[in-house]
Amino acid sequence: MLDRKVVESIIGKGFADKLDETIFYLGELQVTRRRMVEELGCANFMAAARLGKVLKKLDINTIAKLHRTNPYDIARVRSIGEASMFVAMCILDAGKYDVEKWWGWKETNNVKFSSFKSNAIARAKKRSQAVA
Repeated sequence: MLDRKVVESIIGKGFADKLDETIFYLGELQVTRRRMVEELGCANFMAAARLGKVLKKLDINTIAKLHRTNPYDIARVRSIGEASMFVAMCILDAGKYDVEKWWGWKETNNVKFSSFKSNAIARAKKRSQAVA
């Protein structure tokens, strides 16, 4: 990625500041826009901000704790969609965790995210565990 000085001299200081602005913290991991692009390999900043709020609400403050968390617990939250789950997957991948193992999917399980999300919400409602 381009150095901050190059971005600042060509596009401007405002954009360079925005690029290095923190989106959310995951424990000691400070996630900035630049870091998302360089290390995580994704650039959906709004989804990352929503995910950060949800992780804070669920008291998930490390990548290891995210890996130990059931994806249903994250997916059942109303503001979480495919893009936010993709950001979570990118975080796990950057932390050298197996994303497919985290999902718990086998070769025979071909459930798409929309069905997964629908099932997560339905299960949460049945158990009165829906998170707003």
